[in-house]
Amino acid sequence: MKEKPIARRHHYLPQGYLAAFTSSGLKEDKFFVLDVNSGQAFQTSPLNVASRRDFNRVEIDGHPPDVLENALAPFEGEAVDAIRGVIENQRFPNDVDWNLILNLLGLIAVRNPKFRGSFNRSREQMLRRMAEILVSDKKIWDRHLEKARDAGENMPDGVSFEDARQFVEEGKYDFEFLPEGNLRVEFKTFDQLLPLLGQRTWSILVAPPEGPEFICSDHPVSLAWKGNRSGPIGFGLRETEVFFPLGRHVGFYGVFENPLKPTVICKPGNIATMNRRIAWNAERHVYSAQEYFCVWHEGRIREVQCVVPETR
Repeated sequence: MKEKPIARRHHYLPQGYLAAFTSSGLKEDKFFVLDVNSGQAFQTSPLNVASRRDFNRVEIDGHPPDVLENALAPFEGEAVDAIRGVIENQRFPNDVDWNLILNLLGLIAVRNPKFRGSFNRSREQMLRRMAEILVSDKKIWDRHLEKARDAGENMPDGVSFEDARQFVEEGKYDFEFLPEGNLRVEFKTFDQLLPLLGQRTWSILVAPPEGPEFICSDHPVSLAWKGNRSGPIGFGLRETEVFFPLGRHVGFYGVFENPLKPTVICKPGNIATMNRRIAWNAERHVYSAQEYFCVWHEGRIREVQCVVPETR
């Protein structure tokens, strides 16, 4: 029997979730993709976005490298089904579906390239600083070299303290962070985040029948201060709002205080405000079923056009 090929393209946003932002709701359909950096746009299907090569790759004895990617698929399918139920009914889900959606929201919030890149940059800064300390004094270098050898590490004899210091001071080296290490941190962060999400009161935001519609992005969980407050923000802080678009006409909104009703029919300005947050929070791409979408800008609703270059 032929072995199943190992999956290398790993989606950090489920295709079934993104399909809700296409015109038909099918993942084989296309939507407009706006590059927030260049302003250029194109059309494609959910298959071709929100993915990274080996993003969920792990090295576990007796298991293929894509074991985690495959293990996540059943849960993601259940969560997408729960979201589709909310989209169809346009009302707050039952407890089981609410829990599925909340878990998917939490995973998306912490398991994405934007979070991973930020975390790895912090790790690199810390490791470079540790290297600078190690070569700042020969006594420190010799002491840690001896500890490493006592611990069974194979330390080369041909590298002198002077060579090591020159190497560190020149800074001509890079760090490679493997997905497995990142995943451990991300799932630990998820375990800490989920109870905080559960403490919020959640509402379903429904777009008005005449529009506009919600958009999505490659980093669709947005966290914002209420009012005009600014500064560092976190999911556990009061006076903050979390928004997660579920589809073109429905979104998930959570707060700690002054909650809304379970289901709220929004005004166009509310949709434009949430779209601005989604677009601002994007790492690179915004997804829209329509060629135009609305955002709130300088006190009014403005249209953003996804300009697709003509092919010759």
